[in-house]
Amino acid sequence: MRLFPRDEKYFSLLNQLASKVKEGGDIFAKIFADYSNSANYAQQIKDIELACDDLAAKITQKLNSSFITPIDREDIYLLITELDDVIDMINDLARRFEIYGISALKPESAEIANLLSRATVEIESAFAMLERHEGVGEHCRNVKQIEKRADSLYNEAVRRLFREEKDPIEIIKWMAIYEELENSIDRCKDVAEALEAVVVKNK
Repeated sequence: MRLFPRDEKYFSLLNQLASKVKEGGDIFAKIFADYSNSANYAQQIKDIELACDDLAAKITQKLNSSFITPIDREDIYLLITELDDVIDMINDLARRFEIYGISALKPESAEIANLLSRATVEIESAFAMLERHEGVGEHCRNVKQIEKRADSLYNEAVRRLFREEKDPIEIIKWMAIYEELENSIDRCKDVAEALEAVVVKNK
């Protein structure tokens, strides 16, 4: 039994968008393992962000020309917007290190970045199951658990920053980076909550 009316194209396009976001999360995590090549990774993420913009525009164009959609139009718009917010924030973060002139990474930043990458993996998996509904809730719950862990790491990182860093400029830079990392994972949680709402609405 299908949960939604047959229209594989919408789900395929949404899956493609979620996969691109996950790809951006994967590459973002690589920055922290290979920081000397961070500019190259940042450019790759920018290319992915542009591809996501194209996909979002394609889905929107399809919505504007479709008489019947498998789920409500506003729900599809919401999912597009939430996914777009995640890749936009990842793209912005990837460029912050060069803009701020960060010479060395802090260990906590790598841990939070890995959590961000894991959250995008869960989002991709959830979208892959959206059409048939099975397993969506599990992946959404995983995103929420990741977000809770990221909150704890953020608090630890900020405490350590103020305890150990003596340069006020560095404190300002890293506070901005930590906050954007946390906000990016919060956006992943927003995607998960939007997905859950769509599934419940269409039961």
